[in-house]
Amino acid sequence: MLDEILDVLIDEVAKLVPDVVWGAVFLVTGALTTMLGVTMILDMTTLNGSMRLGGVLTAVGVLLIAGPFVAWYR
Repeated sequence: MLDEILDVLIDEVAKLVPDVVWGAVFLVTGALTTMLGVTMILDMTTLNGSMRLGGVLTAVGVLLIAGPFVAWYR
């Protein structure tokens, strides 16, 4: 019951926001995530993280950036 309510709520919010805005949000989030991941790999950040976490953040960021470009290309 609760998951059905959340599904309807998220679906309605997703319909209200245009695809261009979602793409811009993913691009900005991907750029920030990639930047944070690269600085963790290069050990230039004050965050206490490992190189493995930096690699994961970089990979996720690149995927977040590539997603809107693929969707816009189609």
